[in-house]
Amino acid sequence: MKQHRLREGEATTVDTKVQLTTAGSDTAPGPLMVPQGMKFITKIRASAIQNMAAATSFSAFIRLEGAGIANGPQTFAVAAGGNNVATGGNSVNSTSTVKVNIPVSEGNEVQIFGEMCGTDIGQTGFLVGLEFSDTPNEGSDEHKTITVEGDLTAVDTRTGLLTQGSITSPSMIVPVGFTKIEKLLVACGAEGLANGNSSYFVRLGGSSVQGGEQLIPISTSGTIGVQAGSDSAPQSMVAIAFEDLEILVQGGDTISIWGEMAGTDTGTARMVVTAVFAK
Repeated sequence: MKQHRLREGEATTVDTKVQLTTAGSDTAPGPLMVPQGMKFITKIRASAIQNMAAATSFSAFIRLEGAGIANGPQTFAVAAGGNNVATGGNSVNSTSTVKVNIPVSEGNEVQIFGEMCGTDIGQTGFLVGLEFSDTPNEGSDEHKTITVEGDLTAVDTRTGLLTQGSITSPSMIVPVGFTKIEKLLVACGAEGLANGNSSYFVRLGGSSVQGGEQLIPISTSGTIGVQAGSDSAPQSMVAIAFEDLEILVQGGDTISIWGEMAGTDTGTARMVVTAVFAK
């Protein structure tokens, strides 16, 4: 048996968590309670997009908090992007879906927060759907997450992703008892203030990661300057999910997550990464 719930809303200040409390015409739906008989969140469907009101770049993620999240807050990368002009833009982002097993506490509240990171791009809209189930997805009985984000300002430069929006020093210790990175969620985009083409990838390392540093390709982007007075298409990307990674880790040790931009410098890029750990 499954139940589906939704919340949406806007973040207007960077590095500030904003609770998503509405569902369109339901302007006051009340607390989002874990439905009767539900034991897990088994899917998260989410999207975010900038309103393109500033020539800069951003990233976005969500937090799940509240007494309904049985083992403490969890975070998930949602989107990234940028604009090289603030006079126009038109884009659409679909929702991305990730299968998870997040234990929940029946009859308690789940709070959904959105965060816009980087520099103030104007406003970021969030749309988040949660699938509750009485049984977990096949595989691990439980997932936990670490989410980090940061700027990529130069090509061919390993850049540590060290912050989590309003949390400036998130823990990078792999949860005790968890043995692998099962999934990775990543979004990356630049404001495109320089001409060229860039490639983006993630490095996973640190004392926790077994078998040496792991490298995951993410995306590519390109930009060319527009004529004076013209508008330019924005960069906008929802997080992609890498499933079944099976990267072995040692719980209780530290993981390091780096982002890197290769090719030619197309301006400041923003990257947000979520590592999903399983037992």
